[in-house]
Amino acid sequence: MKIPLEITKIKDPDGLERVRLTIAFQDAIQNTSLNIKIIHLQEKYIDTIKKCKEMIDYMRESRKNAGDPILKWHLSNEIYNFLLETEQNNIIITNFRKSLSRDIGLSLRLINSLIAFRESYSEIKMVNKKINWDRYREILDISDNHLRQLMFEKILNGEIRTRTDIKNFKKFYINQDLSRRA
Repeated sequence: MKIPLEITKIKDPDGLERVRLTIAFQDAIQNTSLNIKIIHLQEKYIDTIKKCKEMIDYMRESRKNAGDPILKWHLSNEIYNFLLETEQNNIIITNFRKSLSRDIGLSLRLINSLIAFRESYSEIKMVNKKINWDRYREILDISDNHLRQLMFEKILNGEIRTRTDIKNFKKFYINQDLSRRA
């Protein structure tokens, strides 16, 4: 069973705000050996925030960087690796996405997209630099790998160029897929 933790910002007596991982009192009593794991994950979370902020600052330097799917993959991989480490320690952070959004200054929707991106593309070699980040975000909700690959091909050969084209593709192929299943 995974132990739930929560990320909070606590103001110390010296007036500094610090990020802390907290655990329910009952879980702390039942699992006295958790203290070391919690401290390690807390430090890892702070390090993850720092690395993410550095990557985000770099991406914001130019429009080219902002749309680069390779840079987004590295950012999403940093986030995903932290989540993986918590799972390996049988811990679940109940407010991870919301806290990460607050701590690195990205919307919750973008955090969710980054995590979904990394779950969909487990290796960087799966990401095509010719397809910008916005297109990847539009494609993330296509669960069928064959349809996703077909859309990539259409984007790369110029058949799909706009959001409207993507929406029309989804409507046509997803509706076609649903009618086949019925």
